[in-house]
Amino acid sequence: MPDQHPILKVCGLTRVADVRCAEATGASFCGLIVEIERSPRSITREQAVLLARGCRARPVLVVESMPPEEIAALVEATGAHAVQLHGGDEEYLREVTEALDRRAFVWRPVGLPEQCEDRAALVAETLAEIEAALAAGASAIVLDTRTSSGTGGSGRTCDWEAAAEIVRRTNAPVLLAGGLDPANVRDALRVTGAAGADLSSSLEAAPGRKSPARLRELAAAWARIMPGCEADGL
Repeated sequence: MPDQHPILKVCGLTRVADVRCAEATGASFCGLIVEIERSPRSITREQAVLLARGCRARPVLVVESMPPEEIAALVEATGAHAVQLHGGDEEYLREVTEALDRRAFVWRPVGLPEQCEDRAALVAETLAEIEAALAAGASAIVLDTRTSSGTGGSGRTCDWEAAAEIVRRTNAPVLLAGGLDPANVRDALRVTGAAGADLSSSLEAAPGRKSPARLRELAAAWARIMPGCEADGL
């Protein structure tokens, strides 16, 4: 577990009622997936504006390969605290960072497999990817599960042992995502030492619709973790 108390992000929110329930769990961040067609949790930009403006927690826009100037305009309209930026290379990340001009943080998802035979090579490769992302302007990293369909949205856990080594060897704040739920989130943070946890599909009654019962379970689990201080860059 990190020295500071971990932070919580609930992602894939599509309704005001779900935002309120997420905030009641102790979530510091509410994730809004904006116009990513492959996600059943995707919302329009107009919906994102309405939800973000009503957030008491800090809104995080999850976008993929959206033009930098459009991301900047959306941040301006929503007052988002951060952009979780999927897609593109380091040059794209740099262009988004410049377009935002410090109006929001940029979080960069980095994928890990569910299991790995050559963990040392995986860790070295991932650390190099993280350093490149930080150099291009990212302030935090979201370690998520990588499958044949891409990074994120699989509902599967990644290699926690590799994640722990990566967290130990980078100075960047790291959120852990992928297959986390009320039952395993405490162990996930204990094993990896991540600065926080990012939960989504495990909290749903149906894709895009959160379950109040599952969110109550998360609230109880998170109360035992005792969230408090936040890491720099998040």
